[in-house]
Amino acid sequence: MFKVKICGITNLKEIEFLNKLKVDYAGFVFAEGSKRKVNIQDTKKFRESLNSSIKSVGVFKDNKLSEVQKVYENTGIDIIQLHGSEDKEYIKNLRKLLENRPLIWKALSIKDEDKLHEYLCNDYSDLIDMYLIDGANPGSGEEYSLERLKEIILKSNCKMPFMLAGGIRPENALKKAMYINPYGIDVSSGVEDIISDGIRQKSFLKIEKLMNNLKI
Repeated sequence: MFKVKICGITNLKEIEFLNKLKVDYAGFVFAEGSKRKVNIQDTKKFRESLNSSIKSVGVFKDNKLSEVQKVYENTGIDIIQLHGSEDKEYIKNLRKLLENRPLIWKALSIKDEDKLHEYLCNDYSDLIDMYLIDGANPGSGEEYSLERLKEIILKSNCKMPFMLAGGIRPENALKKAMYINPYGIDVSSGVEDIISDGIRQKSFLKIEKLMNNLKI
């Protein structure tokens, strides 16, 4: 079974869903401007309620190094996901700041083929522990073709594992995963319901369907 990360967790009810369904990763967004952005205090509560088997991922996008350090040291998140234009120098400096060498995931966009080629064709395992490959508009939930991505992955002979994100829903998750063979998938809007006035919340039934559909 492919690993599952549910991203954009914002409340304890959603934590309860993740615990019951035994997902692999829970994502907490600290990127400025995100409608799913959380703070340090709430994240500490979420982690205290999160089953210890579920790894916590802090999602950042061009945050200052000091901001990432503060979140990491005050929440105890397991993994740092960099979803912006952070380069290798940024990651080197981040590693120097943080103790205990937390796992670092670097997000790459399907629209930036030059960067995809650079990262997938070179060994940056001293800096990065996993990639996350997303669509042209990360966080939008827009679906995109995987044909070109598969070509790039095959040509690169990349040994680094990667998560697949962007436009994934319970109905298409297995087809996409089987086609591209990622380590796991990352879903946010694809497992949400609109509650009222545009307010969205993760759906227990949609996450459950996602998990069941990915069992092979």
